[in-house]
Amino acid sequence: MNTLTLSVIHVKSNREQPCGVCGAQFVPSEDTGSRVLSIKAPAQEPLGALMCGGCYSKWSHGTTVTVQASLAG
Repeated sequence: MNTLTLSVIHVKSNREQPCGVCGAQFVPSEDTGSRVLSIKAPAQEPLGALMCGGCYSKWSHGTTVTVQASLAG
């Protein structure tokens, strides 16, 4: 694989949904720290996962996290 595109952005949730890492539920009116992680490899559909503020903070500071397939956006 020569190219892998990563994107992490804040996207305000319009519906209740779980964090793709820890499973915490989001309430749209309280969603201030979540981020959507998107990964795109060549010739493949993008993979995305919502991360709560706590999981995003841990990941962005070097902790390895595992996205649960059943919770991935």
